[in-house]
Amino acid sequence: MGQLTQTVPASAEKPAQPGGQGVGPQTPSAKVPLTGVDMAQTYVNPINLPGMAVRNIVGTMPPTDANVANASQIPLSLNLETWTAASGRTLAGRSTVGFTRISENSARTGADWSALNVGGTIYLYASGAMQNAPNNNRTVWSTTDYLTWTPHQMNLGVVAPTVVQIGAKFYMAGNNTPVYQADSPVGPWTSMGNFLRPNGQILSVGDVQFFLDTDGRLYLTYNIGSPIMGVELDANNPRQLVTDPVVVWTFDPRQEWQHIGDNKATYTHGYVEGSQLFKVGKTYYLSVASGGTEFTTYATGVMTSKSPLSGFKATQRNPIGYGNNHPSAVYPNAGHGSFVIDKSGNLVFFYTYVIAYEEFFERRLGMDVCNVIPNGPQQGAIDCELSNTPQLAPGKKISGRDDVGLYNVATNSQAYWASSYAPGRNPYYGGDRSLSTWWEPSDSDTAPTYIRGFGTVFYISAAQIQWKELGRAFTKDNAVQYTLEYKDIATNTWRPLVDRSTNTTAYTADYVTFDRVLTHAVRLKILGTTENVKVGVHELNVFGENYTLAAAKGMITP
Repeated sequence: MGQLTQTVPASAEKPAQPGGQGVGPQTPSAKVPLTGVDMAQTYVNPINLPGMAVRNIVGTMPPTDANVANASQIPLSLNLETWTAASGRTLAGRSTVGFTRISENSARTGADWSALNVGGTIYLYASGAMQNAPNNNRTVWSTTDYLTWTPHQMNLGVVAPTVVQIGAKFYMAGNNTPVYQADSPVGPWTSMGNFLRPNGQILSVGDVQFFLDTDGRLYLTYNIGSPIMGVELDANNPRQLVTDPVVVWTFDPRQEWQHIGDNKATYTHGYVEGSQLFKVGKTYYLSVASGGTEFTTYATGVMTSKSPLSGFKATQRNPIGYGNNHPSAVYPNAGHGSFVIDKSGNLVFFYTYVIAYEEFFERRLGMDVCNVIPNGPQQGAIDCELSNTPQLAPGKKISGRDDVGLYNVATNSQAYWASSYAPGRNPYYGGDRSLSTWWEPSDSDTAPTYIRGFGTVFYISAAQIQWKELGRAFTKDNAVQYTLEYKDIATNTWRPLVDRSTNTTAYTADYVTFDRVLTHAVRLKILGTTENVKVGVHELNVFGENYTLAAAKGMITP
């Protein structure tokens, strides 16, 4: 993570989140669409990132259950008189002996996002397939507007990367790697050697994150599993520790968000990881991820202090990111990621968006703007509402709002039609708000067509197609070619919305915008891919509103 300036982001413009200190439960308000929105200036999570890495892990069931649920090693943990978080992690490993998971297809993946602001350009580094490390993912993406992302290929890649700029030099490190240096944020990178303790001993650790303070001092936080450690580095030689590491945060089983698992039932091990130290104004913030990257409840909590390596306390409700809107699409929590302050003073949070169907490292990118609450009982707290509908890109607020006021109108799972479907992959699954299911055409279908109805009429202006690439032959460059149409109510005919028939950019979650139209259904025609790969649809999300129609008919007083 690069340096964060002391620029204070714009004041929070949303009310304090439900459950916050001194705030009782709130009834969510219905969305009212913003006027004057250029939909081309919006985005939807997961982010439309081109060329994401492909992970290919083949999983099959054991032929018998002879060794499944093997409990022979469990007594070693159960017989310990006292437990620590490490004991819980060990117990978890022993409790899963003999189990495995089925992987049907290869999967797109990206996680552990680390952002760096270089003169107004945001560079985003990530873990990829995490195979053949340290060269697992050589792509770094850059953007100046958060809407168009340009991939750059580096000469190497690391797992859980962190990059910092000090003067004219850039330094990168990752899980159990040396420190690398370069003259550019995209490399080429050369090794300086491993981190060294003050006594010269090598320090080899995971989930490292640099932080350059405003006074020029350099710090590092790290660890996969409790406790989170922190240390000061020599800013002139970032591999050299100036002090011995200290504990800055430990797993607390009394805080439910830190429990591992989708249902948070496990007190014993939190896998606290993915830490980041950053600063806003005079306050230091320490973010940590917990809950397990294989679970959609993987989440991030934030602590505050007046010092960089001590005194961190939870002064707000954690985890961050609970929304005050009814989830109208896939809605995971925010896992391992990073905060960056951009040139306009926006505090932008990039986070891991967990899918974990094909295997538990199947992940995506989420992005939202956060605020530091300036006053009141939650002063200093990070207010960060996760989004799943169109948002204005950071810095493009209208009337103080990011959310443009649209709903996902295509989640009426009972209104659908498809030209065919494979066994167990019926068209219902293209709108069931789950990335663990998908509609898939039959193998013999040469012109796959999928129609999603809305159940009523809406003005629509954007769509997101979350593709499901099938098989194990596709690469990060596989691009889907298709057209999207809408049913024109006045003429009862299909009319064009989007023509991507010659598309050559590989998007996993393809977000498109178009001129606003009134309709009750859209039709997707899959024409093929650049690598001749069969594809299905995880989710066909369509974003729109009928507020204007209801107001015009006298139902609402505008």
